[in-house]
Amino acid sequence: MKHSSLSSIALAIAALNLVGCNGSETTIIEKDPTITPDPGHGHDEELPHGRLAISDSEQPLLYIYDLEENELIETINLTHPAEYLYSSPENRYAVAVHRSNDLVEFVDGGLWQELHGDHYDQHEDAPSLTSFTLTDVKPTHYVPRGETTAFFFDGDKDSGAVAGLSVLSDESISEGSIIAHHSFDTYMHGTAEIRGDFVLTTLRDANSESSLPEQVVLLEMHGDHFHQEQVFEETCPALHGSFQTEDHIAFACGDGVLVIEQDGELFTASKLANPDSMPEGVRIGSLKGSPESPLMIGLSRGGVFLVDVDHGEITPFEWQPEEDISYLSYGFDGHNEHMLMLDNTGKLNLYAAEEGWQLEKRIEVFEEIAEDAKPLIIASKVDDLVYIVHEHEVLTVDLAEGAVIHDMHLDFEAGKAAWLGIAAEEGHDH
Repeated sequence: MKHSSLSSIALAIAALNLVGCNGSETTIIEKDPTITPDPGHGHDEELPHGRLAISDSEQPLLYIYDLEENELIETINLTHPAEYLYSSPENRYAVAVHRSNDLVEFVDGGLWQELHGDHYDQHEDAPSLTSFTLTDVKPTHYVPRGETTAFFFDGDKDSGAVAGLSVLSDESISEGSIIAHHSFDTYMHGTAEIRGDFVLTTLRDANSESSLPEQVVLLEMHGDHFHQEQVFEETCPALHGSFQTEDHIAFACGDGVLVIEQDGELFTASKLANPDSMPEGVRIGSLKGSPESPLMIGLSRGGVFLVDVDHGEITPFEWQPEEDISYLSYGFDGHNEHMLMLDNTGKLNLYAAEEGWQLEKRIEVFEEIAEDAKPLIIASKVDDLVYIVHEHEVLTVDLAEGAVIHDMHLDFEAGKAAWLGIAAEEGHDH
């Protein structure tokens, strides 16, 4: 794994930002202690609404908005326009991915907390570009799980650069380092799922004509590197996309879904075949869901499917509340309790995980919207709000009230977006 620093000018700016964060621009809000806190969880009360990072679709700029006042508080200069934008595992950093330029940058959103005796200190700092970067080839799949994330780098066929896998956390980002790294022996468009000290990731035959892998391998973390523990015999041709629940890890294959069950340190694999009703040439290419639900959602060009890992079934998901509608974009609420699908009539459809992804309600967001629109659905991790980012506006939707409660105009065309802040709950560890 290579790491690079920014230019001396950028370092100087970062240093000034650091001084500002430790000086008059930093506000520490002391919360009155009520109970002895669990270091893994923040307080549900008195948490700020957070901040919204939105990239410019054409320019190397990242705008940070305060969601308390719905106003712009900082404009960050990136090296390139962001092709992808994510939140770090604990939501402090915006992760700006420049895949075409083999670069990942990290922007400190400024909201974070630390345990201080029997209470938390909440920090509200000025946002700033950090000097930490990643420079492996073609950063692509970013898979956060709990307090860590797996970052998969595809490598490159023409240059001979091999694929790589890095594990990071908010703490390691703040320290300017990764937790562990693994290099493969060939390029591939892969993915990875973290399970404590284990990572399930992908293998590709170097002689394959496809860039997609066809097997899954179990790695165990040893310090800053991994040891290979097991290659699963059950194959997964044209593997693309993965998800995990409390006990299962699933990978989408061209011919079905590979499901791996964990029992302590024992991992066993089985295969769910595509149903006969699936149109020819269609395959599930993305898996989503809730960690507590055994029903995963499989997305494909030919429709949406339910993958039941408990009963070993893949069935069509009849999500449409009306005939002749299609979805434009999808997402989840901040606690993965609801899947959200924005359809071409401008309505946001909510499906409840604990009810087997049954339709719970519909919220009118747009009176009309273009059939080819791709709005972003960005969830708050502290309340029941989601932010619909579309072209030159941001709509705030209250899921509990079922209404749009705020409309913010942008002076630029939005590219990507991510929520930053202190989450009410942390993710699930294994």
